[in-house]
Amino acid sequence: MRPIIEIDEANFETEVLKSSQPVLVEFATGWSLPSVMFDGAMDEVDTEFIEDLKLATVKLDRNPNLGLWYGIRCVPTVLYFVDGEVLIGIFGTTNKGAIVSQLIPAINSNATGQLISNA
Repeated sequence: MRPIIEIDEANFETEVLKSSQPVLVEFATGWSLPSVMFDGAMDEVDTEFIEDLKLATVKLDRNPNLGLWYGIRCVPTVLYFVDGEVLIGIFGTTNKGAIVSQLIPAINSNATGQLISNA
């Protein structure tokens, strides 16, 4: 398993918006119970999709402007970016199965060159 990239306001554009690979970004805090509970799900997703996307996390308590820019209202929020655009939003504590059920169609659509609408 590779480490989940920590994103901040300085590297967001390079690591997410200009990434050549799709990026799944968790917007969370380092201290809230829902965010802590969700960390294991991100690790599990990483092992399943290691070839298809990169995983990143934004700590909102250290990068509040990114939360404001994307209208983050609950933590954790997970956004799936392809070519700098958000294709999927997953809000609140969830599990690997719920994330995977939304990612598979998006990854398959992207592989054929077709974008899906926001979930």
